[in-house]
Parts: sequence; structure tokens; C-alpha cells
Amino acid sequence: MDDLFLSKINLLYVEDEESIRNILAKRLSKKVNTLYTAENGEDGYNKFLENSPDMILTDVTMPKLNGIEMTKKIREYNRDIPIIILSANDESNYLLSAIENEVSGYIMKPLDKDKLYDVLEKNAKAICLEKINLAQQQQIKKQQVLLQNIINSERNMTFLTDFYSLKFANNSFLDFFGIQKTSEFKNDVITIFEKHEKFLDRDIVKDEFCAMKFFNEIEKLDETKRVVLIKDRNSNIKSFYISLSKLDNNLFLVSLTDITKMTLEKIDTEQKAYYDGLTGIYNRNKFQEVFEYEVKRVHRYKYPLSIAILDIDHFKNFNDQHGHLIGDEVLILIAKKIQEKIRETDTFARWGGEEFILLFFECTKEDAKNKADFLRKEIEKTYHETAGRITVSIGISQYQENDSMDDLFKKADDALYRAKENGRNRVEI
Repeated sequence: MDDLFLSKINLLYVEDEESIRNILAKRLSKKVNTLYTAENGEDGYNKFLENSPDMILTDVTMPKLNGIEMTKKIREYNRDIPIIILSANDESNYLLSAIENEVSGYIMKPLDKDKLYDVLEKNAKAICLEKINLAQQQQIKKQQVLLQNIINSERNMTFLTDFYSLKFANNSFLDFFGIQKTSEFKNDVITIFEKHEKFLDRDIVKDEFCAMKFFNEIEKLDETKRVVLIKDRNSNIKSFYISLSKLDNNLFLVSLTDITKMTLEKIDTEQKAYYDGLTGIYNRNKFQEVFEYEVKRVHRYKYPLSIAILDIDHFKNFNDQHGHLIGDEVLILIAKKIQEKIRETDTFARWGGEEFILLFFECTKEDAKNKADFLRKEIEKTYHETAGRITVSIGISQYQENDSMDDLFKKADDALYRAKENGRNRVEI
């Protein structure tokens, strides 16, 4: 089970045996938002008062206060917080007391980690949904007051809509679209969201568009994904964080916060993280990410997957004879040539130095060799005005079950070495 809700939870873990506590705490800390630990029942009770966690996981047999005694004291302050008891097989006599104190789970030791995480996630889901429900109830109570004050007071674009017609909008919205009043807005509201594969638009609803479905789909998303693109009156596209509040099944209060600057900064960061600064193609980091994704698909769908390593022949001579600027021009020229000739489904990256790497989707090593040979011939036609004729040597390998990136790369690298040894400007498997 994915830890979708558990990652949002603050958990208190109480265990008196230090070695056990350290091992499980290390695992739990990777799954929850914040983890607090306590070494006995009394410490656990104090940590509960101090930190107000969302959920408690506790051993039974502990000094000062055992797990049941601690639970009983906590229940005097909070009747609803989920408390999950961990108990050894010979402690089943605690079960009745645990039930009486309304624990949310009673798990026997030795621990089945999957079962434990499943129990934690289910309780975390209930907590998160309760918070959402409470927040929505509070929001609805405030709607009338909000609607009377937000029309012109917010810098955010705020409006009321069924995603077809515009019921009202504040000045920020009107100014953005260059209109004087809501009645001048003639299009369906849902159409203001520009279509883009990385941002929200009406296509998030797979079937016929429905405002309620649109709302529900957005509610499922992590907050970092709730971003839309909108074109202003001057046709400039800007990005906004979208926040929705449901007034009824057909009417929604929408707030749009301009995050264009943040989005551009994020794109710039991703560009630096995933793209080679010289050639503009993918770098090693991005290639490895794509490779891991494609291997998962290979395991599921059983299609062939191959890679090719390309190395520019005698590249050192370009640098030694003409300088590194010419060497860089050669790299850029080769990268552009290959990018123009490969399929959209293939992944092309600079591996480092004068080496490039290609991932051939749904391609056996024999097919990959044919494609690579085509590229080799195209590159052979390439001529740099200073460096002269350019050729490459290419090594091919096909993914076999359980191959790591290193395994697959080594096989291709060995083939590349043979291509060099056999005279260069050739392809080897």
C-alpha cells in the first residue's frame, strides 16, 4: 500500500528497548511527516502532551507506565487519537484492557512490517479525511462572510462559478482578462485553463466534463500538483495555484494565486538537474531516471529494451589540435544530428565527455543495431568546417531480466570497445 496519507501524519512511537526502537524508528521516519520517539510510558505521555501527535504506536510492556496505563492517561485528554498497541504473544492478557481503552489496533510481535504499515496507513487515511471534512465544514460556515469581503480585497483572482458561467469575480480577475464586469466574460470558465501535459486542465476529467468530477479530481492531488496555466488579456501565459471550495454540487469558489515566478524557477532548476548544459539534451541523471521507469514497464509488458553507447572517434584530437571550443562545437553538432534522427519514443542523453547514450524503446539488440548503423552513417556525412569529418563508434546491448543499469552499460561499453578495436566508425553488439 502506498503511504499517501501516512506521509502527512505526525507519529509518536513508544518503545523501551533501545535497539528495537532505533531500528523501527529509522524505517518509520521515512514514511511519516514527523516522528517522535519515547523510551517508556511516562516519557510517551509527556511527549504526547508536548507535541500533540496525530497517532501513537506503542509497546505494551514498559517501565514507569506500560502501554495500557499510558493509553488510559492519554484518553483522559483525547478520546479520539488513534493508538496502536504492539504486543508479544505472551501478553494477550492485555488485549481486553486495550479494547476497553479503545485502541485502534493491536498487533502481535514479531512484527509483520507490511501489516503494521497497512494499519498505520488506514488510520492515517481516517485522520486526513477527518481533517479535510472539518476544514470543509469550517469553510462552508465562513462562505457568506468571505463572499462579502473577497470581491475586491484580494490580490488573488477569486471568482464563483459552475465552471461554465461566471457568477461573480473580483477586480483581480476582471483586470487579468481586461473586462469591466462579469457579464462581459462570454466563454465557458473551464476553457481559461490552457492545455498542457504537466499542468491541470479540463482533461483531468476523463469522461464528459462535470464540475463536481473536476473538483474531486483536484482534491485527490497533492498540493504541489494543483497548478493551472492561464492566458491573460495580452496573451501572456501565467501559472497559478488553484484552490477550490465547494458551495454545493454545482457551485464552487475558486482562488488563483500567481506562482509564475516560482514555476519559472522550478523549470530552471529542473533544466539544470536533467539537461546537459552544453548540448541541451538529457544528462546522465535524467537518463537513469527514464531507464528505471522503462525497466518497470519491461517487467510488466515484456517488451524488448536496448541501449547504444556512442563515442566520437578521435575526439581528443579535436581538442588537442583545435582547442576545446571546437571540441564543444563538435559535441553540439553531433547531439543535434542524432536528436533530429531518432524517434520521439527513444531517449537520448549525454553520458559524459564525448560519450552519448541512447535508450531504444521496444527494440531488440538486432533492431537497435540497424537503427544505430543508420545514425552512424548520418553522422559520417557530418562535416565541421574546422574539425573536418566526424565519425562515431557504437556499442549495443539488450536488457535482460534483472540487469542493473551498470550491467547493461558494461555490456554496451564492451561492445563499444570492440568497435574501436575493429577500426572505429562501426557498430558492435
